[in-house]
Amino acid sequence: MDNLLTKLKPYAPLFIRLGLAAVFLLFGYHKLSEPEQARAEIQLLLDMGLGSAAALNYYVGLFEMIVGISFIVGWGIKYTAPLATLSLLGILGAILRSGVTIDPNLYRDLGLIGAALSLWLTGAGPLSLDERKKAPTDALQV
Repeated sequence: MDNLLTKLKPYAPLFIRLGLAAVFLLFGYHKLSEPEQARAEIQLLLDMGLGSAAALNYYVGLFEMIVGISFIVGWGIKYTAPLATLSLLGILGAILRSGVTIDPNLYRDLGLIGAALSLWLTGAGPLSLDERKKAPTDALQV
């Protein structure tokens, strides 16, 4: 079992990327395809006074789709992982600001924040465009 764990350990960032990508893609798709279903999130956006909730919901959906695609292909992780963390912190702040403290979304977002920070610290890992882009320059330095 230890041998299997040793072999799989380098792929931990890939697993985190794919898990986060699934979440961001599903949430983004949901916001873009059925904006009326995101009433609670729209209400939180209205309460924050950030302007038109419908427009903001649309742009948040686009952002989540872009982040999800970036996580799948492993491109620009050192930029998209912190942006994803900030967006999750914004949602978490909006939930806390609304006075809701016993909300399952709160705990889900805490886990997603931890995963995004972990991905930012570890990098994209194998099977990523970031890793592929890095490989030729490493070979030249040898």
